[in-house]
Amino acid sequence: MRPWYRLCYKFIEAIKLGYYQTRVEGFENVPAGGCLVVSNHASFLDPTTVGWALQRECYFLARKTLFKPPVMSRLLPICNVVPIDQDNADLPSMRRVIRLMKDDGFPVILFPEGTRTEDGRLLKAQPGAAFLACKAGVPILPVRLYGSFEAWPRQRKFPGYHPMRVVIGKPFTPGRGKTKQDYEAIAERMMREIGAL
Repeated sequence: MRPWYRLCYKFIEAIKLGYYQTRVEGFENVPAGGCLVVSNHASFLDPTTVGWALQRECYFLARKTLFKPPVMSRLLPICNVVPIDQDNADLPSMRRVIRLMKDDGFPVILFPEGTRTEDGRLLKAQPGAAFLACKAGVPILPVRLYGSFEAWPRQRKFPGYHPMRVVIGKPFTPGRGKTKQDYEAIAERMMREIGAL
């Protein structure tokens, strides 16, 4: 990890272990090279929780609107957050993400549901996540979070306390998707793998 990332990582680690008593299962499944990490999305706590559980320097995808406040437009990039336009084909961002996984060997974390769940249940995945994995030719690593919804659901303004658990599944290879139907099928498999954890 680079120094700034490691500093942030240690700060997050203190919160995850000290306050939320977060447990990680299946760490041995984390591959050494680049991969696409897909997880359920229930809370603002999810990105830092998954990133901490992997114990590697990671990159994160976030919608461009989060970068609008000036402070966030400076802070998020140095925390390895890549902006992406969810409403349009953001080819420059997609190419960058593919390079990060394929050429640079980083894990990239995204939430294929595209938004936080309202009630804690899993939502349908968007096919864009499968497109990225197929184009990069990297394995997909499914992850499931427990407790983050109870700690900070989207209806609440501030986080509360609830123990959390991160379950890391076995990576799988998406194959060579070429059509929208291929990507939709792989996206559905992502959610099945997450749901099975």
